[in-house]
Amino acid sequence: MRMLSGLPFVNPAPSLALAFAWTFSASPAGAEDWPNLRGPNHNGMSTETGWKSSGEFPVAWKAEVGLGHSAIVVAGGKAYTLGHNGKDTDTLWCFNAETGAEIWKHSYPHPLDDLYFPGGTTGTPTVDGDVVYSVARRGQLFCLDAKTGSVKWQKHLTDDFGCKMPDWGFTGAPRVYGDLLLLNAGESGLALKKSDGSLVWQSDEKTAAGYSVPQLFEREGKDLALFSNKDGYTCVDPTNGEVKWFYKHKTRYGVNATEPIVIGDQLFIATGYGKGAALLNWGGTGDPEEIWRSRDLANQMNPSLLIDGFLYGIHGDEGKDGSGLKCLVMASGETKWLDESVAHGAATAADGKLIVITESGELQIGAASPDGFKPTFKQSVLSPKCWTIPVLANGRIYCRNSKGEIAVLDAR
Repeated sequence: MRMLSGLPFVNPAPSLALAFAWTFSASPAGAEDWPNLRGPNHNGMSTETGWKSSGEFPVAWKAEVGLGHSAIVVAGGKAYTLGHNGKDTDTLWCFNAETGAEIWKHSYPHPLDDLYFPGGTTGTPTVDGDVVYSVARRGQLFCLDAKTGSVKWQKHLTDDFGCKMPDWGFTGAPRVYGDLLLLNAGESGLALKKSDGSLVWQSDEKTAAGYSVPQLFEREGKDLALFSNKDGYTCVDPTNGEVKWFYKHKTRYGVNATEPIVIGDQLFIATGYGKGAALLNWGGTGDPEEIWRSRDLANQMNPSLLIDGFLYGIHGDEGKDGSGLKCLVMASGETKWLDESVAHGAATAADGKLIVITESGELQIGAASPDGFKPTFKQSVLSPKCWTIPVLANGRIYCRNSKGEIAVLDAR
C-alpha cells in the first residue's frame, strides 16, 4: 500500500504465467497472478473468474512480516511483501504462495521513520519474470533473483542519482517499461536500465517527487507516462523523460499518492488532504482541460476503481469523519452512495465484484453497483488497522494489516 503524513498511502509489470502450484481442477477459471501493486492490468482489478464470493473461506496460511503497509504481490507460485522489525531493519519476504512456507528473505538496515504514523515499509515490490524490484523509503533500490533472493544489482536513489527524498520517503512501486525501470523520483520521474540499474534519464529536482506508481498510457500510437510530485502530475515521454504537460493538483502537505485513471481522452485524478478529484480531457496536444472538479471523492492512499462508468474508492482522510467506501458517476462527479462502515479500508475488484477490507479487518465481497454496497460475504480476518489493498491471485485472497500480520483465505 502507500501512505503519508502519518497517514498511509499505498498505495507494475506485465502479466506473468499462471502459478504452477495448483492443479487445473483446484484453480478457479481464469486464475492469474498479481505481480505488482496495481495488479496484472495496472488498474487495481483482476480478470479472475470462478472464485467464490459467499459462505466461509478457510484460512490457507498466516505470517508475520513486520510493520508497514506494503501490499502483497504474487507471481510464479510465490508471494512477496515488505516489513520492518520496529527497530532498524527492513525485510523483503518471499513465501510459497500456496502453503506460506518461507522461501527466502532479504534484509537491510533502515530506520523506522515514524513521522506522524507508526512507521515501517510503505512501498510494494514489483515482479518481472525472474527478478523482483524493490525501493525503500530512504532510496535503497534492489534487483533480486525472484527464486533465491540473491542481489543482482543495487542502487541508491539519493546517493547514486542525487534524488531528493520526499518527506515520507520514496514509495509506491517500480514500474517496468520494456527494458527500462521507471521510478517516481525527482520532479517528473527517473528511468534506469532494468538489466543493471544504470541511468537512462532523470528529471529535475526543483520539486520533490510524489508517492504514486508511474502510470503508463498510449495516445496516437505513442507511449506516455504520468508521474506525481508534491505540486501535481506530469506527463512525459517514458523513453527520454521529455515533458509533455504539467497539471497542478496541490494538496495540503504536498501529498499526491494515487495514480490517475486514463480512459480514451479522459484522465481522472483524486487525492486526499483537502483536495479531492478532477476529471480532465486531453486530446493529445497542449494542456489538459478540466471537465469537472469536486471534493466529493478524495482518495488519500489508493486510487479508485472504474467499473462500467462508476468510480468506487475509499473517500476521505484517515481518522476523519465521513470516510468510507464511495461510489461516483465518473462522467459527472455525482455521488451515488457512501458506506462509512468500511471506514479507511481498501478495495480491489474482480468479475464485477468489490473485494473490500474494512479498516477494522473484516473482508467483505459484494457486487459493484451504483445502488449501494451489499456484501454477500463478510469474515473477520485481521485486527486493525487495515489500509493495504486485498489481493486476489489464483483463487486466494491475501490480506495484511499495519502490524504486518498476513492472512490468506482460500476462495477457490
